[in-house]
Amino acid sequence: MKHKTYFLLTCFVSLFLLGQPAFAQRTRKTRAQLEAEKRRNLEKIAETRKALETARAKKEVTVGNIKALKEQISSQEEQISLMEQDIELIDMEMQDIISAKGTLENRLNKLQQEYAAMLYAASKHSGQLNKLSFLFSASSFNELLMRYKYLQQYTENRKAQVLQMNKVTALLRERQTNLEGKRTDKKKIITAKVVETKNLEVLKTKQTLMVGELSKKEKDLRREIEATRQSVTKLDNLIAGIVSREISRKNKETELKQDNDAKLKNIAPAKKNNKAIIELDATETTLGRSFGASRARLPWPVQKGFISDRFGVKEHPVLHGVMINNNGIDIQTPSNATVRAVYAGVVKDITSIPGLGKVVAIQHGDYFTVYANLSQVFAAVGQKINTKETIGTAGESGGATEINFQIWHNTARLNPENWLAPK
Repeated sequence: MKHKTYFLLTCFVSLFLLGQPAFAQRTRKTRAQLEAEKRRNLEKIAETRKALETARAKKEVTVGNIKALKEQISSQEEQISLMEQDIELIDMEMQDIISAKGTLENRLNKLQQEYAAMLYAASKHSGQLNKLSFLFSASSFNELLMRYKYLQQYTENRKAQVLQMNKVTALLRERQTNLEGKRTDKKKIITAKVVETKNLEVLKTKQTLMVGELSKKEKDLRREIEATRQSVTKLDNLIAGIVSREISRKNKETELKQDNDAKLKNIAPAKKNNKAIIELDATETTLGRSFGASRARLPWPVQKGFISDRFGVKEHPVLHGVMINNNGIDIQTPSNATVRAVYAGVVKDITSIPGLGKVVAIQHGDYFTVYANLSQVFAAVGQKINTKETIGTAGESGGATEINFQIWHNTARLNPENWLAPK
C-alpha cells in the first residue's frame, strides 16, 4: 500500500503548488487597489499644493486659499490613513507568507521522511537478483504483471519525490525573500508616516493662522456670504425657469397633437393634463437614460482640478456658526483653464449672474448640467454639444480660479461628486 501513500502525497503537494497563483492574485488585487488610491490622493495633494503656491505668490489670504488648504489637510489625512491601511495589509501579507512557509516546511519535512523510508526499504532489497526473485516468485502471470507495475511506479515515485522536494525548497526560498521584502516595505512606510504626520501638523498650524487673519474681516465676509446667497437664488430660479419652460413647451406640443388628432377623428378635444416633469420624445428619452446610466463615470468639467467645496449645507470655512449651502460642487483649477461639457446635450441657456460670472446650462434629456463662474463662453443657445467639448474658460472666485458645477434631474438637485469618475 506504500505506493498509494506516495502517490496521494505527491498529488497533495502538486495541488498545493498549483494553488499558489490564486494566493498571489488575491494579494495583487488588494495591493493594486490600495496603490491606485494612494496615487490618486498624491495627485490631489500636488494639485492643492500648486494652488496654494499660486495664492502665496499673490501674498493675499482669501476664502479660496483656505478652502484649498482645508482640502489639502483632508488629502493629507487620507494619505496617512492609506499608509495605515498599507501597514495593515503588509501585516496580513506577512502572516499569509509565514503561514504558507510553515505549511511548506511541514510538507518538506514529511517528504524527506517518506523519501528516507523509501531509500531504506530499497537498500534492504537492492540488486537485480532480488527484483527478479520478487517478480518470478509470483504465483500467476497476472500477479507478475502487477508486481512489475508496482516496481515501475515505485521508481517513478522516487523521482517524483525528489522533484517535489526541490520545488518545495525553491518555493520556501521565494517565500523567505518575499517576507524580508515586506518587512523592509513596512519600515519605509512607518518612517514615511512619521514625516507625513509632521507635515499635517504644519498645515493645520498654517490653517489656524490664515483663518485667524481672515476672520478679522468678518463684516466683509458676511457681505460676501449674503451676496453669494442672492446669486445662488438667482441661479436656482434660472434652472427652475429652464425646466418650467421645457415642461410648458412639451405640454403645448402634446396639446396641439391631441387637438389635431381630435379634429381628424371629429371628437371632443382631450382634457388638459399638464405634467410637472419634462415629457420626452424618443431621442430625448434615450439621451436621458444614457446620462442616468453614467453615474460615477462622467468626465470632469475641467482637465485638472480638485473639489474645494462640496455639495450640501456645511459650516463656513472661516466664520464659526455660519452655515452655507452649495447646490453643486466648487472645483478649483489652474488659471485660464478650459471648461468642457461632461456629456452630449443641447445648450438651453447662457446668462450672467453677479457673483457667479457667466453660466451655461446644458440639457441631457430630463437631466441638466450647469457650469457657473465662467469668464468666457464659447457656445450658443440651441447648440448641440458633444462630450468633452469646450464651452468656456474658468473664472475667479474667492481669490482662486474656480467653477461651480451642478447636476439637476428635472427640478431635483443631485450631488455631482457621485456622478464624476474617480480621477
